[in-house]
Amino acid sequence: MKSSKEQIARLFSIRNMYGKKASSEKLQILNSILIKTSTNKKLLQDSYAALLFMIAYPDYKTVYNIANTLLKQLRDHIQKNEKAAYSLYNTGITGTSVCAAFSFEVVKWLRKTRPGDITLSSFEADDDKIQTVLSVVMPKTESEIFQDGNAEWKGWLKQLKKNEEDLLDQFISIFDSSDIRSGVKEELWNTIGLNVEINFSTHCCLPESLISPFYHRSLIRKEIKKQAPLVKPVRVKLSENEAEQIIDCSKMILVRHLREIDPTSFTDLKYVSYYQLPRGFSIALMGMVPEHRHPVDSYLSYTIFKNGLPVSYGGSWILFDSGRFGFNVFPDYRGGESKYMFELLLQLHSKVFNLKRFTVDPYQIGKDNSDGIHSGSFWIYYHAGFRPLQKEQRELAASEGAKILNNKKYRSPASVLKTLANSRQELIMQKSAVRFDVTDLSRAYAGILKEKFNGNRLKAEKDSAKKLAGILQIKNYQDDNINFVLKNWSLLLLSCEKELLQNSGLKKLLKKLFMMKPAAVDGAVRVPRGDGSACAL
Repeated sequence: MKSSKEQIARLFSIRNMYGKKASSEKLQILNSILIKTSTNKKLLQDSYAALLFMIAYPDYKTVYNIANTLLKQLRDHIQKNEKAAYSLYNTGITGTSVCAAFSFEVVKWLRKTRPGDITLSSFEADDDKIQTVLSVVMPKTESEIFQDGNAEWKGWLKQLKKNEEDLLDQFISIFDSSDIRSGVKEELWNTIGLNVEINFSTHCCLPESLISPFYHRSLIRKEIKKQAPLVKPVRVKLSENEAEQIIDCSKMILVRHLREIDPTSFTDLKYVSYYQLPRGFSIALMGMVPEHRHPVDSYLSYTIFKNGLPVSYGGSWILFDSGRFGFNVFPDYRGGESKYMFELLLQLHSKVFNLKRFTVDPYQIGKDNSDGIHSGSFWIYYHAGFRPLQKEQRELAASEGAKILNNKKYRSPASVLKTLANSRQELIMQKSAVRFDVTDLSRAYAGILKEKFNGNRLKAEKDSAKKLAGILQIKNYQDDNINFVLKNWSLLLLSCEKELLQNSGLKKLLKKLFMMKPAAVDGAVRVPRGDGSACAL
């Protein structure tokens, strides 16, 4: 009889194999493994990964149900076994804990939703730095006590502490009540390096009302054929509870992997939309609350679910009919339908936001990103139709593609993937698409600033927002959110002031865009065009 180690290793190796023989072997192993007896770190990690994968990509209902049952047993075993929990510290596995520094918004949310699962661990900053930050964040009248040695921050906060409060509660309360701009507040919070310990007592999974399990006879390994009809996403009308659980699941899976993404951290119920797609996939799109939105493009996040489990995440930066993308598959789900999943994502964005062009930045495909190199993410984009903008990388990609075609066992070495990552990639759906992104606007901004104003920002930006507001006839330009948008666009648009003044249609469109930007409720501003489609900003 095989040992537990051998059984788990075998189960992990066949987790993404299908057919009568493979399915029978999976079932035999699932019915025989003893989850409750193991304390070996790798064995527990492999068990966890294999079970998650088989819930996301099950052969049939029996495999799906047994894998769910065993996953719960694994959680209970880890929670009861101190040695097992200790060995799995910072892995993010259910039943364990992680310790790290997260944004103020995420820590505040965790304290509100899971008060018993989060505790303050330590500060990375020294006492002097913490006291300086508190002096900035706290009301001036209160923070004067820190001057000239009258009090130090630890003793002062201890003196003010309520019976039911701890130090974490106090820091959250101080930062939450501050009227400092949210972006600055987050940076000050990051400065003190407040580390928290978080316990994961439950699995990340959508509610049953949003799950319709899909059972596999095989996996789609290749990209969708170009002549295949576009997938029609079905938008689901969410209850408040369902929207809350989507946000909760999306945030927690990132916390488990010691990651954050702004639109997920700074979203709200009314900025969440949810779409059902084929083969058990579903995608949640999340936009940011107005005070955190980018002034130029629309920055959205997404979470892709498979049979209710969060299997992928990323962001999209939308400007008119062009979108930049970042695509990440969580490690436990690699070896599944990543290519197919990515194309579903592109099709959804194309459908919802009428996108005609997609781009991806070097970081997403491996530049200064070891995970991107390790996962071979370049080829996910390449097989979806993306091509490098730089000639050197285009030629190298074509050469590597030919090698892969001629030799199924060939894999591009890391050195080649790093070279390929030195260029942005682009996928053009229609030639009429806008051919620039915010990164291009950033370069244009710098060029205008240097050539027309000799790098003098004060001179360039003086009264620019007010002037642009006058041209566009925006009366409430002093509103903080609208002024923020106008200020970021003014230098670019006023550099072509003559053309702008003569184009009444453009002025009307820009006014509508800028007025909607701080008030849009679905994450991206969508302005109808004459042909019945829409553009996004």
